[in-house]
Amino acid sequence: MLTIKIMAPAPGTIQRLLIDAATDIEAQQDLSYSSPKLEARLLLEYVLNKNHAWLIAHADKPITEAELSKFKHLLGERLRGKPIAYILGTQGFWNLQLKVSECTLIPRQDTESLIETVLDLSLPDNTRVLDLGTGTGAIALALAQEHPKWQVTGVDRIAEAVALAKDNARLNQLCVDFRQSDWFSVFDDSHHASFDLIVSNPPYVAPDSEYLQQGDLRFEPLSALVAADEGFADIRHIIEHAKRFLRASGFLVFEHGHEQSETIQTLLCEAGFTEVKSHLDYNDLPRVTLGRYT
Repeated sequence: MLTIKIMAPAPGTIQRLLIDAATDIEAQQDLSYSSPKLEARLLLEYVLNKNHAWLIAHADKPITEAELSKFKHLLGERLRGKPIAYILGTQGFWNLQLKVSECTLIPRQDTESLIETVLDLSLPDNTRVLDLGTGTGAIALALAQEHPKWQVTGVDRIAEAVALAKDNARLNQLCVDFRQSDWFSVFDDSHHASFDLIVSNPPYVAPDSEYLQQGDLRFEPLSALVAADEGFADIRHIIEHAKRFLRASGFLVFEHGHEQSETIQTLLCEAGFTEVKSHLDYNDLPRVTLGRYT
């Protein structure tokens, strides 16, 4: 009987490097990651400036000392907990590729639930949208991509975030008006009842939350994560002031923590919103709540 001997990947080759790096990442239980193998591959693709197909075709190829040194440095950053999106400087969201930086939150798949919720709403062809706390511009750009006729504005308090969102608009060839504003502060009386839709993924984590010491959140800006009043301060502010800027029958849509939906529904109802309801994210947790201002 013929015996086939399977050879282990040679030391120093691309295949061996990927196997060892994925093992190291998997061993770090406190990391937030989608797949150790995927993260190892993304880091090596970044170092070599090659794609996945090239890595497969050259699996038995050794890399240079300089490339190995850079790869080990980036892998070390990841093993210390730095989010891979901050290391690579990019993150996929919806059908977009977005630049990211440490001045903003990293766009997450959970936020795509908000996009899907909005796309199911009954809105006019010329809808005017306001995205509060736009960060990388992820929500505003995804909606602009899906509805090119919509007039989309995104605002953020942080100047660096606004500049980043503008870069992402150019990168994805989308037309969105990004401005610096502390929530509604940039808008005057001429913007009264201007928007059919206001969306926001505001800070909603309580200052003493244990989650702030876990995973990627340890490296993301607290100003984009934490709100006073057990995480509800900014949500309350937005609900109070949104009524002034929404057109009749306009929608207000939030992303929020999965334990906050009932409180936000109550706040919306008390503020005069109707058709108040929450939607589940991809983990079947209530993460998006909306109301209609009539």
